[in-house]
Amino acid sequence: MVGASVWRLCYHVLPGVPDTPGPFVIVGMMALFGGIAHAPLAVMLMVAEMTGNLSMLAPAMIAVGISSIVVGDATIYTSQVPSRADSPAHRLQLSFPLLSTLAVRQAMTPSPLQLSPQQSVEEAEQLLDEHSVGGACVLDARGNLLGVLTLADIGRVPLGERGSRRVEGAMNRDVLAIQPDDTLDVALEQLTSHRIGWMPMVEVETATGGRHLIGRISTQEIVRAYREALAKGSRRMRGLVEGTVMLEAEIEPGMRLAGRPLREAQLPTESLVVSIRRQNELLFPRGSTVIEPDDLVTFLVSPSGEERLRAYLAERVERAEPILLH
Repeated sequence: MVGASVWRLCYHVLPGVPDTPGPFVIVGMMALFGGIAHAPLAVMLMVAEMTGNLSMLAPAMIAVGISSIVVGDATIYTSQVPSRADSPAHRLQLSFPLLSTLAVRQAMTPSPLQLSPQQSVEEAEQLLDEHSVGGACVLDARGNLLGVLTLADIGRVPLGERGSRRVEGAMNRDVLAIQPDDTLDVALEQLTSHRIGWMPMVEVETATGGRHLIGRISTQEIVRAYREALAKGSRRMRGLVEGTVMLEAEIEPGMRLAGRPLREAQLPTESLVVSIRRQNELLFPRGSTVIEPDDLVTFLVSPSGEERLRAYLAERVERAEPILLH
């Protein structure tokens, strides 16, 4: 109605106004929806699709811009959040962006206790008390995860039956688990959304489908890995291609790379220098390129060689001072 009213007021007054109110109606409709829905880009696409050309894109942009200013923060969607950082689906990733660059294997710890499905609940309770843990993984003879037994599960078994009841009859089989190549933001999201303190880390065997236990991850370990990553000068990035990892490190004096040509750096196997950023200049590495302190070097490495590269970057060497002859 606003678009049609503007057309009616301007038709006999302003030159060049079209004979039909159609364009004004479309622009008015786009301004209304774009403002109250906070979806200006989607509205621009709708204008192009409805009209079949881009001639109305400019007036629609102006109208939607004015509408957005007038509407402000009001919206027809009551659950709409101001930004992606406020969304529950992206809150952890955008609040702690470093977590999305760290793999779960970097924060895992060995499982302190494993239970057999044939053990009694009473024996399992004693073991949990001795190790001061609230739960443990239940494994078969091959080390595959069958379930988890917690103190809460034991509490549901009557005292008189704990000596005869087997762990396999009391454990929780619907177990939340994570894989070592998942990122820490995913792990933390699962832990917090399910309100649990830890979960097992498994490797899935493609042939049998079994989940082989290799460790566990907890919120405390995630926080520890996050703090350690903040203190380090290197950070993990997503690989260019599947099956690779990119690692970015700031070169410090004393590193094995510092002051050496790349051909003499003796990098670990399965590691490759992709780029070197020196101040505001981006260098493409060659064998003769000398790595200097404060350079920001990007490595491409396989997941299996990542730990060797990290150990290499953590090494420090003492260089002999040059002797000046007078």
